[in-house]
Amino acid sequence: MDISFSTSVGGEAWSLHECAKWAQGNRFDAIRLATNGIAEPDRVLSEGPNEINSILKNHGVYLAALSAHNNLLDDNLELAEAAADRLCKAIKTASVLGVPVVITHAGSPVGSHFYGQYSSPPGNPEDRSRELIDRFQVRYERIVKLAEENDVTIALDGAVRMGNIACNPEMWERILDAVPSDHLGLSCDPSHWLWMMIHPVEDAIRMFAGKWVYADVKDAEISRNMLFRQGIIGNWWWQYRVPGRGQLNWGTVIGALVESGYDYVLCVENEDRGIPGLAGIAVGGRHLRQFLPPEG
Repeated sequence: MDISFSTSVGGEAWSLHECAKWAQGNRFDAIRLATNGIAEPDRVLSEGPNEINSILKNHGVYLAALSAHNNLLDDNLELAEAAADRLCKAIKTASVLGVPVVITHAGSPVGSHFYGQYSSPPGNPEDRSRELIDRFQVRYERIVKLAEENDVTIALDGAVRMGNIACNPEMWERILDAVPSDHLGLSCDPSHWLWMMIHPVEDAIRMFAGKWVYADVKDAEISRNMLFRQGIIGNWWWQYRVPGRGQLNWGTVIGALVESGYDYVLCVENEDRGIPGLAGIAVGGRHLRQFLPPEG
């Protein structure tokens, strides 16, 4: 496995030269770019891949994935179709750049409440999960076909807070069954599962062996005292950390990924309030590196 990190480059962010130089100096093997700035699809599709690929190659770094989060399940059909068009462009851009993975999310028009009212049985009047799985199938079939034609794999982000039905084992099963393809899989980020009480995270990884096509990794920390005082509806009883500053055992997490057939990148994402920015990314990368075989 290699170590990567997620970033934006160009526009108001840093330049690709600066990014690649920093990545090389901090022993990162790859980067994941958002589809804005230098990796904006219209720009790449019109100008070609040479600028991005040559800069990265000069620093011994490669492009592991593109981030293109677009909500195709919006109730507003016009917004959903615009999101689908953006995702299609991102897939074509990845193909032009020679990037094997595009990260997105399944989407949801109802935030995290697609199951309906808490503690209600399946199929309650507010439960839209079956409807949204059917919608996912209809709206993603042509997207996945395009990915197959361009030899790109779509990795579905597991975060729930953005409004995303692909956020737990039940919904992963239902989504992957709805659109079966070797070019549609999951992005592994066990930080979400920790506070969602999907434990142990290693079992979730093994349960979906062969379906992990990317690993977008964060850690998390739960304050049992704050949880006791406020319950799950409270504020800040959990928070994200970079790997090594939370409560996950990354040796066993990486071991479960290896046993599940995953052998691509571990991509550090930093939402750690305590060590923001590049400092946190560097800490996460160093912590993960110790669990990998020696370089070379």
